[in-house]
Amino acid sequence: MKDPAYKVECARIQDSLAMLNLERKYFDSCWHSESTLINKLIEQEPMMFRVCKVDNKVKGYYWVFPLEYSIWNKIITGEMAEGDMVNHIKSFDEPNLYLYISSVIVDQTDKLHKKYTKALVHDFGRRFVLGRNSDAPDIRAIGAFTISAGGRRLMKRANFSYLGSFRAYGKEMKSWAIDRQTLAQQTISARQQRQTKKIA
Repeated sequence: MKDPAYKVECARIQDSLAMLNLERKYFDSCWHSESTLINKLIEQEPMMFRVCKVDNKVKGYYWVFPLEYSIWNKIITGEMAEGDMVNHIKSFDEPNLYLYISSVIVDQTDKLHKKYTKALVHDFGRRFVLGRNSDAPDIRAIGAFTISAGGRRLMKRANFSYLGSFRAYGKEMKSWAIDRQTLAQQTISARQQRQTKKIA
């Protein structure tokens, strides 16, 4: 049986309920977002949310924040709470942006969840890392902190540098970052290696 067609696109207001349901399903309550905030951010800067859909149903999404360096650094090292960041969001049209990855969530109960994760990762690479389009954002570095083993695996697989840890909500958070150009070079090299293997 052929896998259903899926696509990744900017989130719309009507996607927010499904996104919040996934968040509540997989994240502790201390990390749950308010629907009014999500809707406001989608209207303000829809590219912050990229959703993977099958038959118009949300199967996963990632959420990123474009920030200036000082705010970005405080977030990924735990000096500033995520909730305090919303007043510091930059436009993707501005120069010298630092990208904070807030969430990557996929419905783990779906048998195709690994394909949806891969689709989201590839979309992130095309949109924010490789920067091949003339309208691509001017991203200097990318950072995150992880709260799950899956998140840590994703950071390690992408060769993000481990910056240290801090505690929030009684749990240990691990901070990660990478220069965008470094990540772009790694991505291109990995693709070339895969193509070489196919030819061989």
